[in-house]
Formats: sequence, structure tokens, C-alpha cells
Amino acid sequence: MARDIGEQMILAEWLFVETIDDLRCRIDDPSSRTRYELLGIAPLLRKLLLDGAPLLETVRVARPEVPVEFRIRPWTELEDKFADEGLERYLGLGDARLIGDPGDHAITNLEELRRTVVGVAQGKHLTFRSVVRYYAHVEGGVHFGTAKDPGESTLSSMATMLLGHSTGQIQTLAHLGQIAVDALEPMHRSILARPTIHTLLHLEDARGLFMNHWTTDYFKALDRFGNEPEEKPIEVPPNAESRTHHPDSGPSKYSS
Repeated sequence: MARDIGEQMILAEWLFVETIDDLRCRIDDPSSRTRYELLGIAPLLRKLLLDGAPLLETVRVARPEVPVEFRIRPWTELEDKFADEGLERYLGLGDARLIGDPGDHAITNLEELRRTVVGVAQGKHLTFRSVVRYYAHVEGGVHFGTAKDPGESTLSSMATMLLGHSTGQIQTLAHLGQIAVDALEPMHRSILARPTIHTLLHLEDARGLFMNHWTTDYFKALDRFGNEPEEKPIEVPPNAESRTHHPDSGPSKYSS
């Protein structure tokens, strides 16, 4: 469980930041991405939001004050042209209209997000969870499997027909990924601004970087701290301190 992670928090924060960066790359201009690139979004969303101990909940333990707000517009048959004619929609997956605006209702509970309807197949609603799990567990995002749950056989049969000439259906993953990136960016920035450090191993230098810490290599790779040694890579909020692990005090302690 996330609350038992202890000394692994530094590793969890590194993984969270890298996962968000990977996700951000894959959702950029989804129409230009290959099916394989888009399929890779599914395991990233599963890791962050769906696993038994989601990575989001793990890093959230150390910084519960950081807001996480998912803005998603549920897909409904009322938006479909077939609904006005009284016809049952056989298959439909939400497009970019799923991505909410800043003023839209914010979902702060992961279970509510997972239940949000994002499409329909065989007259059955497809939720955020079911779509991600289908691409992760049936089409091969994590492992290649057999369609079992409602709607999966329809998605699978359509995938075979679209393979090689269209990524329209699987682009839904990119839109769900954009919703996740928008919601998790404050956490991403919080970690980079105030990472968890080991007080004996990670000493702060004149540039505000921590020696032997993963964030130092991260910023060097991005060349975000420029040529001025005193320049901070990310502006740190007033009175904020890096979250520290004190190795001599028994169980790990994290403070803000």
C-alpha cells in the first residue's frame, strides 16, 4: 500500500515525473502518432490511476496539499446523431470533446474518474477504466489477451479492420491521457520544485540543485537552469522546503 512506501518515496517521485513526461510526449498531436505509440498510453494510465496502489496515490501521501482535479466531459448518446433518430449506438468512443475546460466540474476522486462514461459498445457503456484496461490487457499495452468484458469483442473486431490505415478509435487514449496530464501537472511541478531528499546524500549546491539526486540530472538533460549558477530550475513557493527523509530517526518522515 502507498502509506507503507517509506524510503521508496524518492524512487516513486522519479517514476511519477518520468511517467508524466512519457505520457505528455505520446498524447502530443495524436493524429500523427502510430497505433503502437498510442497503445503505450494505456499502461501509463493504468500505472498512474488504476493499479491496486496507483502511483498517484503513492506520491500523494507525501504532499496531500497539492490539488488533483480531473476535468472530463462524459460521453453520452445524446451527443450522437443516432440518438435523435432513436437508433441504438453500436460503437462510439469519445473524441477531443472529452477534455474539459478549466471552468468545468472537477473530479477529485479516482473512483469517480474510473466510472466516467467515455463511450459505448454493443449498447454497453464504456468507462475510463474499461477503455484503459481493454487497451492494456487485450490489445497488448501490457499483455496481449482475449476479449472478455462487455464491449471488448466489438472494440477488438474494429481494431482488426482499422489496423494499418486508421488510428481514429485508439486516439481516445490520447484524449484520456490529456485529461490525466492536465490534472497531474501540479503534482509534477511540486515534485520538481520540492523533491523528497535523503539528508545525508543530497546536499544543495549554489544553484539550488541537490548533488547526487535524480532531479539534478533531470534538469541538466532539459538544460532548464541555464548558465547562471544561482538560478533555480523551478521557482519554489515561498517558505517551502524540500521534503526530507531523516535516516537516523527510525521510520521515514516527510515534512513540507
